[in-house]
Amino acid sequence: MNKHQEAAFEVVFKLYYPRLVYFAKEFVPDSESKNLVQDAFISMWDKKPQFINESQLQSYLYTNVKNNCLMFLRHEKVKKKYKSEAAFQKQNQIYTEALNGLDTSTVTFQEIESIIEKTLSELPDRCREVFILSRMEGKKNKEVAEALDISVKAVEAQITKALKTLRVSLKDYLPLVAWLLINVK
Repeated sequence: MNKHQEAAFEVVFKLYYPRLVYFAKEFVPDSESKNLVQDAFISMWDKKPQFINESQLQSYLYTNVKNNCLMFLRHEKVKKKYKSEAAFQKQNQIYTEALNGLDTSTVTFQEIESIIEKTLSELPDRCREVFILSRMEGKKNKEVAEALDISVKAVEAQITKALKTLRVSLKDYLPLVAWLLINVK
C-alpha cells in the first residue's frame, strides 16, 4: 500500500468498504454513506499516506469517514436552517404585501358587513341557522347540534358549506375576515 500499488488498494477497498459503509449508515442516510466512504478512499489515494501497520490504515479510514459524516451533517444543518429562514422570509413578504394592499377604511368594513349579510341571507335556512349559532354566537358544534337536534357531522357540513359560500363572496376581502374562516370549532 505504501507504494500505491493498485492491487493493494483494491484489496484494502474490498476489505474495508463494506465495514465503513455500515459505520457511516449509523450517522447519515444510506444514500449518502456510500458516497462519503468513496470520498474517504479517493482522499487516501490522492494523499498517499504512509502506514506502518494495518492498525494505522484502519484508523485513517475510520477517521476520514467520521470527518466526512460530520461535514455532511453540518452541511445538512446549514441547508435546513437556510430553507427555514427562506420560508419565513417568503411568508413575511406575503404578509407585508397583504397588509400594504389592505384597505382598512370604514367604507371597506361596511362593504364587508353588507356582503356578509347578503351572503347569509342567500344561504339555505338550516345552513344560515347553524352558521349564526356557531360563528356569530360562538357555540361549539356539539352545542349547535343539540340545540337544533341534528348530528355534529351535519353541523360541520353546514358550516363548511357556509364558509365556502362566504369565501367566494369575500374573496377580495379575505385578509380582513380570516378570523371567520380559521376559527372552526
